[in-house]
Amino acid sequence: MDFLVYSRAALVAGDSADNPGLDEQHWSYMDAFADGMAARGPTLGPDRQTWTGSLHVLDLPSPNAAREFVDGEPYNQAGLFAQHHIWRFTNLLGRTMWQFALAADEPRYLVLALGTERRAKVSTPVPIDAQAPELRERLIMYGALRHLDDDQPMGMALAVQAPARHELDALLADGFAGRAEEGDLEIHDWVFGGRR
Repeated sequence: MDFLVYSRAALVAGDSADNPGLDEQHWSYMDAFADGMAARGPTLGPDRQTWTGSLHVLDLPSPNAAREFVDGEPYNQAGLFAQHHIWRFTNLLGRTMWQFALAADEPRYLVLALGTERRAKVSTPVPIDAQAPELRERLIMYGALRHLDDDQPMGMALAVQAPARHELDALLADGFAGRAEEGDLEIHDWVFGGRR
């Protein structure tokens, strides 16, 4: 089964110097999961330089295995993460980020559309064909989020390529069928991950 893991960077991570040895430990750790990954990569601040967290979408045998994946990750063990969100994930595109067709000449974004305490149980995302064509052609990843333990619907996750943030906002406002309330969208600058 697939899981989406979004890990938020700790404040100390912004003050940490680049550590090539730790980077290599991270990449080596991820190599063991590479065959089951559908997406991965760091989230960034608006400057697209400051590291703010990491996204991983991967196939694992159980929720406990997803927790173990997070616990064993070298950046996590080094104290660079403040928080982890783990959801069950249904890949509604049926492909990986490496199968995305558009050229990599525009910014990419991670969008989390989550339920709130007022709407703890949100509806299942609409099929991909219901999304506006302008958004659909720019989707790198699209899927349903469900609670790790009780499998209740929690929202949606998208990765989108767009020329600029304001154009992404327009795409989401005009073409995102089934979106959560305005306040529920969490948008992060994002880039493809992997060995550099």
